[in-house]
Amino acid sequence: MKRFRNLSIQKKISGLFLGCFLVLLFCIILVLHDVYKEQMYEELIQRGHYEDELILHQMERMEQNMESCCNNMIINLNLSIGSKEGLLGSPAKYNNTIREKILGVMENNFLLYPDVSQILIAYENGDVYLKERNRNFLFSQGEQNLILEFRESGVDTRGMWYFYPGAEPAVYFLKVFRDIAGNVPVGYIMLRMDEKVIYQTYQNEKTENPSEIYIFDENQGLISSTQRDVVQEIYTAGSLEKRQELSKETEQELRKRAGKRDQYVKWYRTSKAWEIVTVLDIKAGMQGVRVITGNIVGVSMILMALFFLFTFRILKKIMHPVIALADHMRRTGAHQIQKIEERPVQDEVGILISSFNQMVETNGKLIQRVAQDEKEKRQLELALLQMQIKPHFLYNTLDTAFCLNRMKQYQEAGRVIKELAGYYRLVLNHGAEWIGFSEELDAVEKYLSIQSIRYGELLSYAISVDEELNEFQIPKMTLQPLVENAIYHGIKPKGEKGHILIVGELRNDEVTISIIDDGIGMTQQMFEEILSGKRESTDQESFGMKSVLERLRLFYGKGTRMELNPVPIGTSIELTIDLKKEDQREI
Repeated sequence: MKRFRNLSIQKKISGLFLGCFLVLLFCIILVLHDVYKEQMYEELIQRGHYEDELILHQMERMEQNMESCCNNMIINLNLSIGSKEGLLGSPAKYNNTIREKILGVMENNFLLYPDVSQILIAYENGDVYLKERNRNFLFSQGEQNLILEFRESGVDTRGMWYFYPGAEPAVYFLKVFRDIAGNVPVGYIMLRMDEKVIYQTYQNEKTENPSEIYIFDENQGLISSTQRDVVQEIYTAGSLEKRQELSKETEQELRKRAGKRDQYVKWYRTSKAWEIVTVLDIKAGMQGVRVITGNIVGVSMILMALFFLFTFRILKKIMHPVIALADHMRRTGAHQIQKIEERPVQDEVGILISSFNQMVETNGKLIQRVAQDEKEKRQLELALLQMQIKPHFLYNTLDTAFCLNRMKQYQEAGRVIKELAGYYRLVLNHGAEWIGFSEELDAVEKYLSIQSIRYGELLSYAISVDEELNEFQIPKMTLQPLVENAIYHGIKPKGEKGHILIVGELRNDEVTISIIDDGIGMTQQMFEEILSGKRESTDQESFGMKSVLERLRLFYGKGTRMELNPVPIGTSIELTIDLKKEDQREI
């Protein structure tokens, strides 16, 4: 006991906690081994079966959809074309009207069956109609080799899964196309479903279980798998024979793995033709079951409670100096940290207090330096933004004026120069950073006027702003980066006439400014990447939008936000400034 009292505080606490931790760890291992091992295994298997049933149901639905799509195509083609006797089986007589009907039937089936990515109609005379989802309608003649290949496959009116080499991994369903009225074969219908659609479907049904999934067709060919390298190897094999050989090797490997103790392999068969194989990694799954985590936490809490009651009185004496130091830091935590009166005894606590005082002094200096660096950084960011916006616009505008002058359009050239002069008069504004909202709108309007002259009839604009906002103060060059993005990243890539609308409103204590264009649009993911800074910093679009938001937040606080509003066409960027936070800005 005397030897224990003479140890340092660090050694006392370390020794005490080490012994208790070893006891706790031993108890946890014992509980896991004797109580929960079997329970973990059963739960993992049950969860795997449940998810497998969901996947089986989804695959059966996809099979049925392909067959239903084929049947629907045959019925609709008979109804649309076969109104006159014998016309359905005489593709040489088809005119543009009938081809438009065929296209309409294809488009309707794309809407009804989202899994289908391509529809092919091949007539006995070699005429082929092909339509891919969201792509052009193609027609070709003389495809007798394709018709011969379909005949040799042995397909009938029940249909079959068919091997057809393509640029992308996909599965194909082939069926004989008949004239219902005369029960005469007319040709064939082939549907394509992309492998990635199958993959995404069963991936959505899996949770955290560590498992692999393999799907084979009725010819023992691998259709899809979570092992993407295996899928790529088989689909790029080239010939059907090579693909079946690789698929057979994969299936044999699965049967070998079924005999291993740490893996659970299960075979399922759909009601139509597909075989689904799931491989559950038992070893990995046993490590991630949440029930065990809960049990560990529960047992640990009980043992820790007993340990706390047993050691409380001892730790109270040992930790008394440290608790006093913590109380001082707690009292000063909400304010600037003050130094502590140093102890004459230079034990561990005395050294800690002395080091703490040195840290307080160093932190005070660092805080002042960081504040100064942050202020300089904000000024540099603002200067960089303005430098990126001004030069290229000036050069392009002067080029436009020069070209107009060479074309003897002196009035338009004069207008460009006048608008440019007025624009820079407002933008420079004697170096002032804050301007009235009416001045900001005037500068943007002159900018748009110059751009509309440059692009002619390809660009038009309108501005609708509440009069109450005219005296509202805003940082200079706030709206132009958003308008510039709308032109160069929205309307210009579209290649057609575009329109920009600027709307400003005062809603209670908030100013709302919307920049709306009918260009190519922007996805929510792209918008979030821009504001989060994940996109490349050299991207002018990313730099402009992110810098505008950061500048406004520096001036108005966190109440300022930028949102992407959903619109049918184009992009709608909405800026919202909380006027209640105006006193937080730094000018």
